Amino acid sequence: MSETRATSVSRGSGITAYDDKRTGSEYLEFIRERLVFLHELLSDVGSIYVHIDYKVGHYVKVLMDEVFGIENYRNDIARIKCNPKNFNRKAYGNIKDLILFYSKSSRMVWNAPRVPYSANDVERLFKKVDNNGRRYTTTPLHAPGETSNGKTGRKWRGMLPPEGRHWRVAPEILDNWDRNGMIEWSKNGNPRKKIFLDEMEGKKVQDIWEYKDPAYPQYPTEKNIDLLKMIVSASSQPNSIVLDCFCGSGTTLAAAAELGRNWIGIDESEVAINTCTKRLLNFELLHDEQKPAPVFGENADDSSRYNLPLL
Repeated sequence: MSETRATSVSRGSGITAYDDKRTGSEYLEFIRERLVFLHELLSDVGSIYVHIDYKVGHYVKVLMDEVFGIENYRNDIARIKCNPKNFNRKAYGNIKDLILFYSKSSRMVWNAPRVPYSANDVERLFKKVDNNGRRYTTTPLHAPGETSNGKTGRKWRGMLPPEGRHWRVAPEILDNWDRNGMIEWSKNGNPRKKIFLDEMEGKKVQDIWEYKDPAYPQYPTEKNIDLLKMIVSASSQPNSIVLDCFCGSGTTLAAAAELGRNWIGIDESEVAINTCTKRLLNFELLHDEQKPAPVFGENADDSSRYNLPLL
């Protein structure tokens, strides 16, 4: 969902795709009312992602703090949407928009996304190689914060953790790591834990994403499908329902279908509905299988309700 101040025409047809000229307080009230309703619909284990223009994102965050609770704020994600432009204006170039990520509660579904290490990452992050040819790096055995009475503040191998820090694990676990060759000792007797490349699942995804918009979109606001697949896979399970209440070209719905999720899409634009229908029919022809129907009412559990509203 993003603020648009003019009519948008569907590419190649000359037909109006959508017309949203709301601005200022009228626009924010429009958003607030829908956020309140979506909060009521959302499962206790669900999450909401609001894809918003950078010009109004900070206002919408204040609304979401109020509706969802600032304790349920998870991220604001900068999404790089295009290549750099050289427009003549008195400001820095804009290549990003904003995604606000909130949950309904701390019980949220979370499948931590990771991406493979690149060859450059491997050379930069895992510079050491052991006698078996395994690449690794090392990390300190201690962490910030002192422990006065717990095991992690005690001596290990005759040494205490540095001042203001504590061992990451209890001394008996450190002994076990050392016996299994998981600790590297420096010439000065400084121990560090070995982290092996072949035991890593990949890099944790950070809060700057590069998912550029399609060069030839089917609909004016069409988003990158890999962006939506990242979100759906991270914050839902196969039996979840993915709701996109401004579904546009149907990218969220296509991503949900491809990942085996149930989905609901809403849009008032005839162009959007036709675009979605055509896209999803094509998907069904390529993937000829019946999806289980969602369950509502008294027989519905948390995982069967609206798990992931996407705006």
